[in-house]
Amino acid sequence: MRGKKPLSENEVKSLRKLLEENPLHSLLLNIGVDTMLRGSDLLNLKVSDLVTESGKVKTEIRVRMMKTKKNTLLIPLSPNSIKVIKKHIVGNNPDDFVFRSSFPLHKKPLSIFQYSRIVKKWMTMLGKENISEYSTHSIRKTKSSIIYQKTQNVEIVRRLLSHSSSHATVNYLGIEDSDALEVARTINV
Repeated sequence: MRGKKPLSENEVKSLRKLLEENPLHSLLLNIGVDTMLRGSDLLNLKVSDLVTESGKVKTEIRVRMMKTKKNTLLIPLSPNSIKVIKKHIVGNNPDDFVFRSSFPLHKKPLSIFQYSRIVKKWMTMLGKENISEYSTHSIRKTKSSIIYQKTQNVEIVRRLLSHSSSHATVNYLGIEDSDALEVARTINV
């Protein structure tokens, strides 16, 4: 696998338990995994992106991405994300950032550097030996990698990540010729 490593389903489940009592970290993990957004887009989410004016948690969200200026598909939020959103941000000002900086007078989102330190801390909590293999991008890559493992469908993953080409998605997922040959060996017609 090229680039930063994704987390496994079991690692995400373990982290959910470890982070239950930390609202910011629970929100980052659950919403980050669900949305598959780049860190910059994730950190710029506002309460109004996740909660309706009447205070109901949205079940799907659409985000305009900073890098490409394109909108994502409607992204479904899992029961895990909906639960932590209800618990920690319903009732907050709709214009507030979901992931606010810890500086009391700052109305800015968490910085990508702060988010990176948080992810490295999570990897330490999971007992990872080489935490340099993980970054904020590991969170974006987690669900997309699991979807690919279960479906072997690059086009689905391409659309979910809003990549412009299947080639970009193949590179992103680190799919190599040996992976294709392995699948071919398992299918007999």
